[in-house]
This record gives sequence, structure tokens and C-alpha cells, in this order.
Amino acid sequence: MNEAETRARLIDPRLEAAGWGGEQIAREHYYRRDVQYTPGRIVLRGNQVGRRAGRKVDYLLRYAGFPIAVVEAKAEGEAPESGLEQAKEYARNLGVPFTYATNGRQIVEYDYFVRQSRELAAFPQPDELWQRWLINTGLAEVTDARRVTEAREVYDPQAAEARRRNPILCPYCPPSLTGKESRYFQETAIARVLERIMRGQTRILLTMATGTGKTFVAFQLVWKLLRSGWLHRRHPDRPARVLFLADRVVLRDQAYNAFSPLASQGNDPRHRIVGRPVPTHYDVYFGIYQALWNDDEEGHRLYQTFPPDFFDLVIIDECHRSGWGTWREVLDYFTGAIHLGMTATPKRTDNVDTYAYFCAGEPEVWVDPDEPEKGKRQAPAYEYSLGQEIEDGQSPPGTDDGGQGRAASAHCPGGRGRGIRPRGRGST
Repeated sequence: MNEAETRARLIDPRLEAAGWGGEQIAREHYYRRDVQYTPGRIVLRGNQVGRRAGRKVDYLLRYAGFPIAVVEAKAEGEAPESGLEQAKEYARNLGVPFTYATNGRQIVEYDYFVRQSRELAAFPQPDELWQRWLINTGLAEVTDARRVTEAREVYDPQAAEARRRNPILCPYCPPSLTGKESRYFQETAIARVLERIMRGQTRILLTMATGTGKTFVAFQLVWKLLRSGWLHRRHPDRPARVLFLADRVVLRDQAYNAFSPLASQGNDPRHRIVGRPVPTHYDVYFGIYQALWNDDEEGHRLYQTFPPDFFDLVIIDECHRSGWGTWREVLDYFTGAIHLGMTATPKRTDNVDTYAYFCAGEPEVWVDPDEPEKGKRQAPAYEYSLGQEIEDGQSPPGTDDGGQGRAASAHCPGGRGRGIRPRGRGST
């Protein structure tokens, strides 16, 4: 059989026999076929803007919506190993740990946790993969998920409730409210941050190129943490509260607007800190350092209006330029909170303190595994560079031209391509 016949007659039935549903409606744990996760690099051909082929995975397996494995399909007569390296590349891009290559008869697995491959008689069941993920990420003891040894054929309300209480598995805010789907690198960034929060890490850094949706990532993180009840369960005696810190009013207001899906049916948990008195009955606050630093006639800073343990999570936008010097005192006051720094600037000489502060709890990794002489570093929770953004051909949100102005200008020596509008600074 050719590849299409192999997939329809051999691979799909084997996935479904292991408990993976072909449709999200039919199963909580499902696969999606032919998932194109990048639109393709933008290229200029004369005065015309085009795209190279985007990257596409044959199957993406999702556990309660969480991407956990990829499957590369080969024709029945081909060796499955011939597709393993390609599948591993897709898995690295998507940030999933389990990779499978199959010709419908044989299945080869590569596990990124242990960096080993093996042949399998059948695809792993969803709960088996989830348990392996929990154990290898160190989260097996802090979740209330349970191991199930048989593929579930019916809806289990208790298991579903347990997943909703887990922020990683808690559903995203839907596109009907946000107006857009999460991109693959945004999902990976959210998962990496949530892993660390659930393990108890309190200083976390995201490095993502300008225009890749850091504010959207921050919103979805807060949505999951609040909707799952994770932050509230840390102290049931009081509500969970979040502070979004920026160094400019325009960035504060952009974040306030991005978090608008939190408001529903006349109940708005958001508040912009602009001056005294500051109400304390909201859940999500947005402020700039200058306002929080403002003092009254008695010399009391505005941030001292709040008790030091008032906030559970402090998100610091553009943290490479705003969290230091005078403003560091604000962060130190809320030292017991989780501090999530977001920046578009890679580590360099003038922001080394920023990386040292937020990455102190990260393990040391090789700068380049192929060149150990370059030494080790403590990397951010997730990095998505400008180079990767250009290679993927991602379109920054909020652009009229689908982001082509940014990517095309990176390829054109004269700057922007003909007829292409520039991307505004306000896009986050």
C-alpha cells in the first residue's frame, strides 16, 4: 500500500485501538492529521512576495488538548526508521517529548526524555504517555491525575475534573473570545512556564522575539492558572491575584486590553493602577513602575498600599530594561510572588543581571552540545528567536499584511519589500 492507504487502513486503526480518537468530539485524547504548524518562510522573488513550504506533521497526538507526541507515517513497504529523523525534528520544533515513525506494521519510538529509541508492538495509550510525561518532568507527585491501564471508551467525569484542575491540561481561552488560535511556539512557552510553576520555581524567564505574542502567552497563562484554581489552592483563605508590570503606559494598556476575555457578564476582574486610592478587590492588576513608585506626602510608595504577599504572580514586561535600578525595589517588595520576566532581547553584556535573576533556578545546559568548550549556561524557560520567527514565516498579530512587512524586510537589503506595510511597534 502507498502512504495514504497505509495511514487509512493500518495506522489510523492502530491509533484508535490504543485509545486515541480521530476526532476531538469523540475522544478526550485524540490525534490530528496533517497539522501544518508553520506557514513557511517568506521569500522575495523580484517584486513578489511568496512562501516556501511550511512544516507539517503527519499526526499530532494531544492528551486533553495538550500536545504530547508526533507520528511520522511511511508507506507499508518502507522501513519506519526512514522517517524517524524527520519526526524527531518535528518533535523538537513542537516541544513534544515522544516521537513515532511507522509503516503501519512496525512502530519505532524515540523518547526525548531518555534520548533512546526502541521498537514497539503497539502505540502507547494516552494515560501511559501522560504518566511518563509527569514522571520525567518531576510533576508526578504534584498532580492529581491517575494512571489508567485500559483505553477509556466512555467519558469519565472525575478524570475530566482532575484534568481541569491541572493548569497544563485546563483548556485555553477559546478563539471565540480571543479572536485567534495559539501558535505552536506559544503553546510550548506556556507549557514550559507552567511546568516550572507547578514544581515550585518562582523566577522564570521567557525570551521571545518582538511580534511573537508574549502578551498573548501571558494572558493564556493567567487564564489557565485562574480557571484551573491552581493559584487559589495555594492559599484557599484568599483569592489569587496577578500583577502585570510594564514601564510604559501604552504597554500597560495593551496588556489590559489583551486580558479583556477575563471580563464576562458584567464582572471584570481587571484594574489599571493609576493613582490613590487603590482598590484591593480585583484579581488582575496592570501598572507601570512610575505609578507604583509614586509616594504620598508621608513618603509611602504606592506599591506599599498592597501587603507584600498580596500577589501570587508578577509578570514583568520587557524585563531586560525595566526590572533593575530604581525599579528593582518594587520586585523585592513582592519577593514572595512568582516573577515571570518577558523579553525579546537575548542575553548580552548589558542585561546579564536580568538573566542571572530570572534563570537562577534553571539547570545548566551546554551552550552548544557539539562544542563543549563553549561551556554551559542557565537558559530561559523557553526561547523563540527572531531567526526562528523568520524561518517559520510566522505572521505577527495585529498586522494588515499578515506579517510580511517584518519577515520580508529581513530578506531585502533595502529594508521593506515593495507594497508591504511595516509592522507597528504596538503589536505584542
